[in-house]
Amino acid sequence: MTESRLRPKVVLWWGIGLAAAGLLLNMLLPQVGYALTVQVNASTRVDQGMLTALTVVLDLIRQTLLPLGIALIAASVVMAYIARLLGVRADAEADETGVPES
Repeated sequence: MTESRLRPKVVLWWGIGLAAAGLLLNMLLPQVGYALTVQVNASTRVDQGMLTALTVVLDLIRQTLLPLGIALIAASVVMAYIARLLGVRADAEADETGVPES
């Protein structure tokens, strides 16, 4: 049997990191955007267009990071469960034949 390429711990840590980054963006981005747009000397031409484009991009990132992080956490749980099932099944097959599969 070949070595499993499942790495649930790596996927779990990526999920936690992305979920934390998504939470921070959800908490901090509205306040930063409000502070940038309410300034008295804010421009109304090119700078406002660039700020609008930046806001759209950051909103897309903000709305995808948290669900992606949560999905990765769930995937790591499933990967760990499958790895445990495959390990138990391989041990049971080795016990039946007396020779471990390789």
